[in-house]
Amino acid sequence: MTRGTMLLSAAIGVLLSAAGASADIYTPSSESMSDPKISPAENHQAAAIGRQDTIVVVPDDQDYAHAKPTKLALPFHVEAHTSKNKWRIKESYLVIGVAPLISAGQVGSCCGSMAEFNQYNYDAAVDHGATEDIDRDAWWTLEIDGTSVATRARNACRKLRGELEDQGLTRDQIFGQDRTTTLPTDFRYVARVAHKNDNKDVNEAGAPSVQWKQSQPSWANINVICQKGGPQRTVSDPPKPKPTGSNDIAMGFQVNQAALAITPKDYEAKCPAKLHLNPTIEATGKGTVKYRFVDQLGNHSQTFQVKFDKSDVKFLDHVIEIDDKNAPKGLGFKAAQPASGALGLTAPSNPNLTQGYFRVEVLAPHKKLSNIADYSVKCTVKTAGDGKVTTEPTDLTPGFVGGIKSDTTPSKKMADLVIDSVQPSPAVPTKLFVKVTNKGTAASTPTNLKALRWVGDTATARGTLVPAVLPGQSQVVLAELGGTIDGAIQLYVRVDDPNRIIELDDGNNSFKVK
Repeated sequence: MTRGTMLLSAAIGVLLSAAGASADIYTPSSESMSDPKISPAENHQAAAIGRQDTIVVVPDDQDYAHAKPTKLALPFHVEAHTSKNKWRIKESYLVIGVAPLISAGQVGSCCGSMAEFNQYNYDAAVDHGATEDIDRDAWWTLEIDGTSVATRARNACRKLRGELEDQGLTRDQIFGQDRTTTLPTDFRYVARVAHKNDNKDVNEAGAPSVQWKQSQPSWANINVICQKGGPQRTVSDPPKPKPTGSNDIAMGFQVNQAALAITPKDYEAKCPAKLHLNPTIEATGKGTVKYRFVDQLGNHSQTFQVKFDKSDVKFLDHVIEIDDKNAPKGLGFKAAQPASGALGLTAPSNPNLTQGYFRVEVLAPHKKLSNIADYSVKCTVKTAGDGKVTTEPTDLTPGFVGGIKSDTTPSKKMADLVIDSVQPSPAVPTKLFVKVTNKGTAASTPTNLKALRWVGDTATARGTLVPAVLPGQSQVVLAELGGTIDGAIQLYVRVDDPNRIIELDDGNNSFKVK
């Protein structure tokens, strides 16, 4: 080798080393951006007005046929932050399910490069440009016309038809009225961090100059209306109902609605955490409902039952403890099973953070699953001089302070729930957005909202669950009316009816809609 060749080789080696060092400067790591977060929208009023979460499925002369074209719009709050000034969040998306992230050759990892979205992710870009921080409300939108989401909605109606047939209803009875069901769907937020200078951001498949990360899931229900119509048949003799093991079904007793809320949804204090599981069960007629809870691993609790003397809505309360290993204690839950990863949940990066969800499973008079209610528990570590949890006295009896009768006004803080405003639901005329505000000095506990609707001299009542509301905060709930607003002569909504919460003023709970 000549001297000139040796010098050239040395020069090339120096350049390659410098290029490698420069690449490290411009290569973000998993610590360059915080874990993206997704949660319900913070602007409740805007979310309630602009939300479109309902798909209408129309029948033909045989069965539920197809979904009407519409545009879904679901609001969320998204958040992500870069760690240094040199990094920027270049783009981000709201997606259904697990984003196709590739890291070390594995698909579904927390971070790495992004494979192309497939048709089942239905990604919606968040418009923000290159920025260091994102902390805002954003919309996930999708045109429903021949998509797999539309197919899911149609199949949900067909599944509901099968369940009603199992209960003994004829096809003419099933298609004789509009029926509703839901599609529980998991959404995630994914974001890409890269160098602030575009010429240092080589966006190629597998390139180390970008880093994608995704959030934990946030569950939301897509509502489905199964329209009346469909098969019309001339029947000479009424068909005999299918035999079942329950006389309740033969008598027409059934569960129309099963919903679940968890309070508190986000817990950060000493563990184990005590969570209130608050099922809402609406049933028609007289009978007994048997139900249990199911967690994200498929574990189930013992079986509970609640009796109905008439068509009514029951608001129930169960307390369960979650420890720092995400193991539920109480309610007869079996030992936790190992997670298979099939549910798409990723392990939280914080060892003190545990997340999961529960559902209510109705076992009798027929099977029915509720929505998914998720929770987040962060265990705090006790240190010297800190970590002591103090609670206020639990005595809420007016005229008593510390268990001693007093003639003065009690100093105990109390909630005070009022209905600030109502807004019709354009997509579903049988529902109403109701804004409930806590004007008191203490958080409320979960309660209910009752809608009283008069047609002539006949009144019907429908109940809706209202989650706990912090003092000074508001909660928008979608109230069931039992009929359209236009068809009512009078319409009232009343929060905390019957009274479950001791309030500063029980006389301000009603709101006249019409």
